[in-house]
Amino acid sequence: MKFRKALRFLLVVAVLFMAMSDMALLAADDVNTESNCPKKAPVVVEELKPSVFMEYQYFSAQGRAEIVAVKSPVSGLVSEIKVSEGSLVDLDQELAVMNAGADEELDKLEAAAAKAKKILVARQNWKEKSEAAIRSAEKAYQNALELMNEKKSQVNRVVKAPVAGIVHLVMAAGTAIEADALLLEISNPRQMIFQAPLKDADRASLKISDKFIGTGEGFKGEVEAEIVAISDALVSIRVNNDSNQVKDGVTFTFKKFIAEHVDAIVIPSAAIQKDSLGDFVYVVEKKKAKKLYVTPGAAANDKTMIAKGLATDTMLIVSGLECVVDGKKIRIVNREELAKDKAKVQAKEKDKPAIKKEKKVAEPEVKTKIVEEAEKIGEANKHRYIVGLTFERFTINDKNMREYYSYWFQHIPGLEFSYQAVDKIDIWATAKFYTVKQTTLFFEDTVRFTLIPFSIGGRFRPAKLGSLEPFVGAGINFYYYRESIKGVAELDPTSGLAFGFHFQGGTYFYFSPSFLKSIFAKHNRSLLGEIFVKFNIVNKTLAEALPEDEGNKLDLGGFEMGIGLAVKF
Repeated sequence: MKFRKALRFLLVVAVLFMAMSDMALLAADDVNTESNCPKKAPVVVEELKPSVFMEYQYFSAQGRAEIVAVKSPVSGLVSEIKVSEGSLVDLDQELAVMNAGADEELDKLEAAAAKAKKILVARQNWKEKSEAAIRSAEKAYQNALELMNEKKSQVNRVVKAPVAGIVHLVMAAGTAIEADALLLEISNPRQMIFQAPLKDADRASLKISDKFIGTGEGFKGEVEAEIVAISDALVSIRVNNDSNQVKDGVTFTFKKFIAEHVDAIVIPSAAIQKDSLGDFVYVVEKKKAKKLYVTPGAAANDKTMIAKGLATDTMLIVSGLECVVDGKKIRIVNREELAKDKAKVQAKEKDKPAIKKEKKVAEPEVKTKIVEEAEKIGEANKHRYIVGLTFERFTINDKNMREYYSYWFQHIPGLEFSYQAVDKIDIWATAKFYTVKQTTLFFEDTVRFTLIPFSIGGRFRPAKLGSLEPFVGAGINFYYYRESIKGVAELDPTSGLAFGFHFQGGTYFYFSPSFLKSIFAKHNRSLLGEIFVKFNIVNKTLAEALPEDEGNKLDLGGFEMGIGLAVKF
């Protein structure tokens, strides 16, 4: 019966602790860093009305002249190079000569072809014709012609410039090269190439020859551009530069029309703020600021379309946000009045004299009762083993898991064990269990995710502070995870092991004998409470990349905080 009472007590404490932790996190997000804010924050508001929002796809990159590779049309010897590094060349200007000086060999091949032709004519005019002999002569003549023509195509072959531009990487005369080998390069300033990073989400919507509109730094007007290449990580966009207005190194922003959104909710991007729970805005409700979490959509020109979280006719706070927190009273002003209020506050802050505050150090008051209980706690410290039950809340950093399972700060129970290896240093281990399920939208299949984290490491207890004994620690993590799908689209479970490490800190709390005397009369000296925080870094490299440009890392790490009850023996 006493054990049940204790368990009920611990559960109540755990629930209160978790609730307070949630409130503390939310309150921390709303901390006002402005020390001179008035009781009623002056703000500028905007009434939200539906509007048309043009969604574009954007890329930004620096430009360079297009590099055209000039390759050898034939195998053989580079007999002559007619240009040098840095030469300016025109379209169709002669660049090089291949296989010069082979006229004697060509004469022999021409003579052989003529001879083969005479033999063919003679056999065709025999009185008693032989079809086999004629076919043999035809084949010999054809082979002779092919050898002669191939040699003709290689001898004195002149290579001309495919574009006008500047020559680079010239091959030296006298070099033997294969067909299609690089002979030289020409940078073509009339065609500028911009290479921009490419996200996975953008790749599916792009194709070669897609048209864009570009604007550049110090460039008046707009230019037309098109995609000429797409790789796993880059998109190459070409701009026609016949007018020579676009210079090397200039940064251009390109946009492509995606969609027109009618009756969209569009707000200033500056009104969107972020905390540990996501993106939010402040709206007006009963002359107070109210915090609303929103889902931003596409953005352009300092405006953002809100996909979810806001409705029309809402009064949105768009300026004066530095003094606004959830529930604070506000005073609606125009932008000129807000600027005057800010100027007054800055002037007042500047004129404040420096005030030195003297700190008085109070001597600790020693009470006999506290000393007696501290001595009793010291008796319990002779024991080396601690076994406990923990009640925690934890996060998983991985964005895809947060969005799919709609959780980010969840309860996870666990067991822990520690052994005092040397004075003030414990070897510590814990194992926990967590499971969650979700239903797919189309087939309504059940998807279940299970996580069993195991951690081992060390804790250092520097000193006791009355009934408290703080500790810090670090160690390694071993995470087993499993995800299974049951239903119409039943698939084999996915499971694996992830490894990482952690840092932690917290304190033990030694319950005094008088506090729990009626519940744990015999074991009060070995009963400990525990409060701790823990930060995990655990990543798993997957065989396939995750969506939303998240790479191939499954991030199972995150933040933990909790309380526990342990027995020291």
